[in-house]
Amino acid sequence: MDVFNAILQRVEEKREDYDTYGFEKLEMAALNTFFDLAQEYDGLKNLYSVSVTVPRVYFGLRCKLYVVPPKGDTIEWAANSHPDSSPADNELPDYVRIADAPYQHGQAYVVPIHGKKTPASHILFHGSRDVIGIFEVAQADQLTEAQLFFVQKYVNRIGYNLYNKFLADQNIQHLKFINNLVADIEHNVIIPNIHYRYYFKKIREYLNTNKEIENELNDVIDKLKSHDQSLYAKISETMERMIVINRAMFRDQEVIEQHYRHASLFLESLFRPDHFLFGEYILKKTPCYLWQDIILPQLERYRNQFVKKGIDVSRIIKGHKVTEDLEVRVDKGLMAQVVANLVSNAVKYTVSVVDASGERIKRVDCRTSLIENFFGHGHHGVRLNVLTSGPPIEPDDVARIFDEGFRLEQSESVAGTGHGLHFVKNVVEVHGGVVGYNGDELGNEFYFFVPA
Repeated sequence: MDVFNAILQRVEEKREDYDTYGFEKLEMAALNTFFDLAQEYDGLKNLYSVSVTVPRVYFGLRCKLYVVPPKGDTIEWAANSHPDSSPADNELPDYVRIADAPYQHGQAYVVPIHGKKTPASHILFHGSRDVIGIFEVAQADQLTEAQLFFVQKYVNRIGYNLYNKFLADQNIQHLKFINNLVADIEHNVIIPNIHYRYYFKKIREYLNTNKEIENELNDVIDKLKSHDQSLYAKISETMERMIVINRAMFRDQEVIEQHYRHASLFLESLFRPDHFLFGEYILKKTPCYLWQDIILPQLERYRNQFVKKGIDVSRIIKGHKVTEDLEVRVDKGLMAQVVANLVSNAVKYTVSVVDASGERIKRVDCRTSLIENFFGHGHHGVRLNVLTSGPPIEPDDVARIFDEGFRLEQSESVAGTGHGLHFVKNVVEVHGGVVGYNGDELGNEFYFFVPA
């Protein structure tokens, strides 16, 4: 109701303004004609022509329109109400300049065109200026003060429409760039990235071959033992060193391949062309097991970071029974990133607290459960909750924690953008689910439900 009441008040103020303006019937008809044609014609050039033609037809005025393009400070000629005039009339006069208020120069009346003040202004226009054009009326010395005032108000209407056209044009250019960028990413990053699978397979084959060679060498070394103890000892030592290196290569190869699988999954799901084409997440749902296919890989991925913070997640991993795993139909890549956000937050924000018995504890827990009829009769929900120890979120902040860009004051010392939980909410809701938060004196619980 607050927004409605504000708009209601503005309408009433505008009614009073127009009563004060006292525009004549012809002037109101000119304004209405401009509004109609500004909506009827697309494109900036058409708007330029409409802007100078309406005063010509209704009042016989000779007008010129100049624009200050976005991302620039130069003044450019845009339209002339009498295009049959000499080419010199389309040149920029030395007296036309960017100014905050209208001014007269000889017989000319020059009015700056101001754009709207919106959050997009600083992105669309260079610097902090709001003058996006200039409107010139020739032979203005013949106009009354009331008529000059009307010209100012008319130019204001040009400003609103010009700003919107600039913004629409910029949006189109941005969309074209984004679509081209996504095509480039798919062609130059995602598709070549698939070839790494082949190389990982070959490296695995080489490492397995090394293991076979180890076994063959062991047989040879055993035969050498009875013939030359000194040579046997030396070769055995070399063999042990080679085995240590081979095992380290196996471990590193597994870690690198795991990171590759995560990166590939995230790249494919985030840079899917359909997201950018439709302006929202377009899901590719497949049946999978929530714990085994989505949660467990993320716990394994962050295991070492948990260890560095003194948190043991092995009990969580080992404590889950495979037979209790819940099947869901979700976009695996996007849902994996949802879980990754919750798990990475657990790494960053888990701290020790003192429980009721006076013992200092630091813990993370992660559980799944089936909630029958959560989405209505016969429509069950699967719940994932991630619980971390630490001070609870202030009640005033709870309503905002899933908002884009919002960060808690106590988290300012931790690297972050305030985007993670907003992403979680967005993706879960696209799946038809819900997100939520619970807190108490010992910690914080983030959870989500998705259809089973």
